[in-house]
Amino acid sequence: MILRLISLSSHIHLVFVFVFFLLSSCAPYKSYLLEKSKFHPTRDIAYWSLSWKEKSLVNRVSAAPAGLLEKIRIENKIDGFSEIPLPAEPAPEFFEAIHKINHILPEKVRMLLEERIIGIFIVRDLGGSGYAETVLNEEGREYYAVIVLDRDILLKRTANEWATWKEKSVFKHSDGGKVNLRVAIESPANDTVVNAITYILLHEIGHALGMVSGVHPSWSNSARVSDAYPFTKLSWIMSGNQAISLFDDKIPQRRSIKPYAFDHSLLSLDEAPDLYKNLYSYSNFPSIHAAVNLWEDFAESFVTYVHVIYEKKPHIAYLTTDGNPDMIYYSCWNRKICESKMKFLNSWFDNPLTRQ
Repeated sequence: MILRLISLSSHIHLVFVFVFFLLSSCAPYKSYLLEKSKFHPTRDIAYWSLSWKEKSLVNRVSAAPAGLLEKIRIENKIDGFSEIPLPAEPAPEFFEAIHKINHILPEKVRMLLEERIIGIFIVRDLGGSGYAETVLNEEGREYYAVIVLDRDILLKRTANEWATWKEKSVFKHSDGGKVNLRVAIESPANDTVVNAITYILLHEIGHALGMVSGVHPSWSNSARVSDAYPFTKLSWIMSGNQAISLFDDKIPQRRSIKPYAFDHSLLSLDEAPDLYKNLYSYSNFPSIHAAVNLWEDFAESFVTYVHVIYEKKPHIAYLTTDGNPDMIYYSCWNRKICESKMKFLNSWFDNPLTRQ
């Protein structure tokens, strides 16, 4: 919209654009958008009704409805993403991924999925690979959830290509840089688009089920760490009114980790070796993305646990510096440093609703 307005010669349109940018940059406008997102109609079960419960999960896949698109567009403005999401028809690969997930997950987790996930909605120009949001029940509790996936991003890359692309998005490109990064989450024989979608969908399922099962505090309010959230306390602590990791003194770069930042990142790829070494040595984060915040921590712990422990698949980051032998970093699930998280997830997968 902004580009179209700027192309017009009318002085009044140029004034409008200036005012729009002025409003967009001020705190009251952002507060207005936050309120609009938090209380959007799509966050209430009345918007969705309960007719979706009559369908199996694989039959709840469709193009995103207009109301949900409106909410995501609001949030893209808040987060500084320029993308304007549009509805997209699901490709066969999405249905195949859901069938795979139904075979992977244990029965009680599958039952929770069927009971709480309203739909899996497909868009293009999301601003990332996937998105999850909770929906309030009649009592105002965050009880249900919706998941959104970007069709174009997910259909253009195999699993290892996507994992490498997302991992590199944390770092800005350095001209003449000496470091190269690649990630493997599948063997060459299984490096397919369907397995990429399966992994990404499991991550978003982790977000949705983590919230509806009360594993961590709501992302609709300020992050907080307390005895009410035993998983969160394994890696996070309150510093004033902010949740920081237990390892921030050893990993000063953690606060600069932002997926999909690309050249807007505060981290360069040449800083990656130190960051991975610190994460691997001092933290119980099973991936670099788990270190972003306490909500990403559970979603990444969920997907990597399923991937590495249940499916016996790789999760490896390879860093090459100036042609030297690769520095290789495995997910932490088979190391002592992640024992406490392993214990929590073993129990959670046995019964994900023990807290409710």
